[in-house]
Amino acid sequence: MFCNYCNQENSNDAGSCSKCGHQLSEAQAQTPPPLTTINIAKDTQISKNQSTSDSEAADTLLAAFVGKKYDDFYRNKWFKDSEPCLEINNNGSSIHSFNFAGLLLGTSWLCYRKMYLVALCIVIGINAVDLVLMHLLGMEMYSAIGQTSFFIAWAVLTGMLGNYFYFNHSIKNIKEVMGDNIDPAMREQELAKKGGTTWVGAIVGSILVVLLSMGLSYLFAPDWFWLV
Repeated sequence: MFCNYCNQENSNDAGSCSKCGHQLSEAQAQTPPPLTTINIAKDTQISKNQSTSDSEAADTLLAAFVGKKYDDFYRNKWFKDSEPCLEINNNGSSIHSFNFAGLLLGTSWLCYRKMYLVALCIVIGINAVDLVLMHLLGMEMYSAIGQTSFFIAWAVLTGMLGNYFYFNHSIKNIKEVMGDNIDPAMREQELAKKGGTTWVGAIVGSILVVLLSMGLSYLFAPDWFWLV
């Protein structure tokens, strides 16, 4: 409880204030301390310390998941104008930053960063749009702009939203690991196992993307597509 005379915090069973000796009543235990300059400053400091602790924890977890590229690339891309956190900041650079690897490599980069589900959704989505364009535009117009638009859309999507996709992917996996009640000593190892990079995934993913695109075109493309 807090002393109403000097605002000193005391234990709940204390009979008198440890600072000024003022008698403490039971009613004080139920009464919050007055909003003095001292108390406001104390609350602000507690809030600031808690925020710093959360930021450092997020920094550590994300670094463990992403790997060596976190400190010299992704940290700045995701948190250029804010403190590290495990939530999407709609005003932060996690949404608005650009990824050149995503632009140049497309879904191969997504698979390299183990974002297999994101890569699959993008492949199916863009192929679906591409097939619709084939049927709507016809052979001549599609031959002129359709295929070019297909590759541009693919590159721009992964370039513009690559960092955002990866941030979401990182947060999801970190929260899954945290929810599994893993020994804190093993937590970073588990995050490194789930995260990081894989060249095997990138190569196999790229091959599967090509096969999937060809399969969808074979099943749903107009007959003239294979004559172009």
